Amino acid sequence: MWLLMSIGLVHAENTSVEQRDRDYTMEVNLRARQLLIPDRILDTWFYNSDTTGAYPEARPSIEAQVFGVEYAFTKEQRSWVIWGEYMASGLEEGYWDDVDTGETVDHDDGDWVRPDNFKGWWAGFNYNYFVPITPVDKPVHLDFLAGGGAGVGYVTGDLTYWRPGTAIETECEPAAPAYVRRNVCPADGGKDFPRFLPMLDVTLGLQLNFAERAHIRLEGGIHNMFFYGVSGGGRF
Repeated sequence: MWLLMSIGLVHAENTSVEQRDRDYTMEVNLRARQLLIPDRILDTWFYNSDTTGAYPEARPSIEAQVFGVEYAFTKEQRSWVIWGEYMASGLEEGYWDDVDTGETVDHDDGDWVRPDNFKGWWAGFNYNYFVPITPVDKPVHLDFLAGGGAGVGYVTGDLTYWRPGTAIETECEPAAPAYVRRNVCPADGGKDFPRFLPMLDVTLGLQLNFAERAHIRLEGGIHNMFFYGVSGGGRF
């Protein structure tokens, strides 16, 4: 990425733009993103350790790291992007105690969940629109971008779980909660979830352009989860 930016800065010494036999440019970009669901949202459905009487260890965070590649067609202030990416789950094993809606609160009725080789591959399409912040006739200029798109992905791995003994028929610690049974009992199974999942993307960001040859972008938004990240590449 830095090599592409350096090439762009060399070209920035000459403000003239090379004439092409087409009215659009193409881009190849690399991107990295951090995905997360804020704890305040998870608190709506699951207790955390700061709740009185709850399991004392912190609830796992739902997060992931994404590394991807983009191929884009850009014309004036519009860009059409084809992308593919690998998603590495940052979810750790831990105790999930769902919020009780009745008068009785039971902090021992949750599940212990352990991700095993949990990851995914995704592909999709985005449309971006650029609004110049600084004059575009300068060798280095800044744009605001807004865009959105959709994709589909395939998730591999398993979510292995232990239930409380009182919730199932078992001979292994039948009266113990899941956070005890997970140390002494075989797992009770794997969580069922769709292997193919849709992806909704909404992106806002700032793009710094170097003589229409290279760029770097800081961005954030929604990528099924909230995200922030950086991307960059070259244009030809």
